[in-house]
Amino acid sequence: MNNEFELNPGAINFCWRYGKTYANVQEQIFNLIEAQLTPGSVTHTIEDAVAGAVNLSLFIRQGRDNDSGHRVPADVILAHGIADKRYFFTQDSTTQLPLANEYEYLLVPGMWHVNRIIEGSYRKNPHYQITVLQEQVKNVGWLRLDPLLAEATGSDSEPHHRLRVLWAPTHNVITGTNEKTVEEIAPSSFPGFKKHVKQMAARYIFRVSLHPRNREDRTPTGNQLVWADVIVSDFGTMVYEAWALGKPVIFPRWAMDVDTLINRNPLSAESYIYRNRIGLHPESLEEMQEMLDQIQQALVGNRLTRLVKRISRVKTKRKDGSDLRGFGVEKFIAHYVDPERRGHDAARTAEVLAEIAQLPQYQI
Repeated sequence: MNNEFELNPGAINFCWRYGKTYANVQEQIFNLIEAQLTPGSVTHTIEDAVAGAVNLSLFIRQGRDNDSGHRVPADVILAHGIADKRYFFTQDSTTQLPLANEYEYLLVPGMWHVNRIIEGSYRKNPHYQITVLQEQVKNVGWLRLDPLLAEATGSDSEPHHRLRVLWAPTHNVITGTNEKTVEEIAPSSFPGFKKHVKQMAARYIFRVSLHPRNREDRTPTGNQLVWADVIVSDFGTMVYEAWALGKPVIFPRWAMDVDTLINRNPLSAESYIYRNRIGLHPESLEEMQEMLDQIQQALVGNRLTRLVKRISRVKTKRKDGSDLRGFGVEKFIAHYVDPERRGHDAARTAEVLAEIAQLPQYQI
């Protein structure tokens, strides 16, 4: 870690959330940060905090909501995912005040969140009563992009001859019902898009990676994004990570409850994306296939071109999909996920935590 600070043993504590659903996500994030910190400076607790240490949580309700019965007074919140979903404005079930007010520092991925928290629509809305100050909000990028960008840089660029399509929906778990899921159409594209999987698999190289809350295997989707040419998704972390990797994202609006998505959190980034049709928004399976065929033509060429290349053994660099991402994506994603040190955001996050640990109240 390029840092002038030498941290004391146990200066920083990672507060783990109990349970299997997000265990792998927590492990990935905590490992990325710890690798950048002074050896021995990090401790780990489950559903508990360490007095005098900088306690980092990845879940805003962890120990904050009075319904939990056990409070974990973490000092710093870094969301476990990058999707907005009005996450930092989640309200305490008793006081109805934003849980973010109870943290000393909020670590956010880009200026979208900084602006919304400090001077944007949330701040102006008296319903939310935000009291967080600008110096409490730290822009650290998104550290889960680090290994993805490294993998993408070192991956085999040999052309493939059909489009690689990944369906990576967010979960359809109803808020407040734990693991109970809905079977009918939901704001998520799961399960609404499920009936099209066989048809898609016959036409493209097609993979499915459901959200960990909708499958037994809890491994994060991660490297599947590097593999794919195009991602079909809805409103979760995969959308932002794919865009940051330069991948087109297709939103299957006809297979989702878009009205609920837009109106449930009208000030969220996801509502903004759908209202303004940022990216690619087909209204039917047929329109989506037309989009995919156009992307396939641009990325891998037509059959005759591919045949000539195979016969002549000509190797050409595959085109970048970033210019195929659709309306408004380039500007939006640069604002949402800070590009300044992209690929080195774990170090950036660790540096911020180390700076906090040097404050007098954390000198243990």
